[in-house]
Amino acid sequence: MIGSYFKTSGRSLMRNKLFSSINVVGLAISMSVGLLLIAFVLDLRSYDRFHNNGERIYRITNVATFKGEQGSEKYASTSIKTGKLIRQKVTGVEEVAILRNDFLQDAKVGNKVLPVKGFWADPSFFRIFSFPILEGNAETALKDPYSIVLTETSAKKLFGKESALGKSVRFDTLEYQVTGIMRDVPFFSHINFEALISLSTAEQLNKNDKDFGNWANMFSNSVYIMLPKKADINAVQSQLDAISQEENLAEKNTRIQLELLPLYNIVVGESIRSGSMSGSVGPHMPPVVLWILAGLAFIVILSACFNYTNLSLARAMRRFKEVGLRKAIGAQKSQIRQQFLTEAILISLGALVLSYFIFLLLRPQLINMAPEMQQTVKLDLSLNTILAFVVFSITVGVLAGFLPAMFFSRVSAIHALGNVSSVKVFKNVTLRRALVVIQYTVTLIFITTTAVGYVQYKNILGFDLGFNTENILNIHMQGNKPDALVKELSELPEVNAVSRSLIVTSVGNAWGGHMKYKDSRDSALVMTNHVDENYLALHDYKLIAGSNFISKPTEADAVREVIVNEKVLKRFNISADDPQRAMGKKLHSTVLA
Repeated sequence: MIGSYFKTSGRSLMRNKLFSSINVVGLAISMSVGLLLIAFVLDLRSYDRFHNNGERIYRITNVATFKGEQGSEKYASTSIKTGKLIRQKVTGVEEVAILRNDFLQDAKVGNKVLPVKGFWADPSFFRIFSFPILEGNAETALKDPYSIVLTETSAKKLFGKESALGKSVRFDTLEYQVTGIMRDVPFFSHINFEALISLSTAEQLNKNDKDFGNWANMFSNSVYIMLPKKADINAVQSQLDAISQEENLAEKNTRIQLELLPLYNIVVGESIRSGSMSGSVGPHMPPVVLWILAGLAFIVILSACFNYTNLSLARAMRRFKEVGLRKAIGAQKSQIRQQFLTEAILISLGALVLSYFIFLLLRPQLINMAPEMQQTVKLDLSLNTILAFVVFSITVGVLAGFLPAMFFSRVSAIHALGNVSSVKVFKNVTLRRALVVIQYTVTLIFITTTAVGYVQYKNILGFDLGFNTENILNIHMQGNKPDALVKELSELPEVNAVSRSLIVTSVGNAWGGHMKYKDSRDSALVMTNHVDENYLALHDYKLIAGSNFISKPTEADAVREVIVNEKVLKRFNISADDPQRAMGKKLHSTVLA
């Protein structure tokens, strides 16, 4: 019976080549968008699945509320003290791993000098995560100070074909011993690094820093825990709440709530309560973005499905005779439905082949939209991806053929020669007219959404940041001292000016601290950037009052000068109507962020 459905459908499609071609092309163009979304989501869902105990691993996130600020913000990072307190006080936790993500230095081996990016980590790291050690002992590799574990690639870069185990690597003036070689980090790992350095090293280097182990020092650290099988999540969370309550008593400006985030929800799936995920290690995609993309893909596919339905009903007169003949010889309603669904699925599978080639053309365009996209997804084919494509194609076929199948299965043999336009779905609106109106409505929604999205994308690229960015190249120093580079750049005839800044503003980077005016108890988080005297001139900033920083200030007060915008004056009510009168006023900095 199934074979006869396919034979009959194939003959029908071959007899109506124009009808078949229009539907195949229409569905293929629409389905290619769906294929991109499927591959995109599957890539995001592939992150961290290679860990043996991934379903038992959680990251500790901080929900922080700062004094003087409304609402709270969720941070993917937490403090080193959090990890130590969990080890000491929380029962029902199998392992705790602490990472610090600010290691970026030049590694020196002989005459080779190469930048190495990594994490400070403790020995529990290899007990929680499944990163295989090729050489060395995973239990002791990160135990002693000044120990370093290299990936295969970083070891080959530094030592060539020689075994790196036991050899030394110099960072600045310190020697680190290679205690392990591990396999390269898989692409779909939210934790990506070239080296791991023992956390005890960071603690020794920062032993004079009073803030290093503080409860509120949460912006460069991550804590992961592994729970036993069938662990009581609520019991662990209640213990974290108790830790938060106790530690917050000693904090004046910050209130922190600890939460558990499953490993598989780190890249996608996190429900943001307020603000955005800050301090995150690795890629993160808010679920709302996926919902928006899915909505656009659904609209495109729905339009193609309506197109198929309308074309099917347009051929109703010819198909009525076919259906009437089938029913006259004993065909049941279910058999008619199955016949038309099979025909739609065959067209959809044919469209899948064409849509795959369109997918191959669109894939590099999507990946190359931004450097972050290249580092997040591959959109390569895998067995799961192929199966998802086929299931998707069959689903589209069922959706496209459902209405024609239901429509023709209800036609009686007696009325087989009747006119399809006599079938009503509403009082004065025929079925075909209703479908055409719906199709055009959906199509216009998609066209309008696409046009608005394109305009917004162009506006983002050309948005006026308030300062000049044309022909300005931003160079990340990666922890190196800038003096030598500035000197060499200044000697190049093509370089007109050189300036320094802590961060590149207005591109997602943020740095700031809490400030207050005079003796006010109210403070506010003010985002800041540390710049030299050349920065404002190079970027064509316009000063409405006061003057630029001076070069190499000699007075003590000069090194504490700050240039603010009008929003800061309004926030603290400092001569907002006359910026000139704000000159000389003092802002007091409290907690840096």
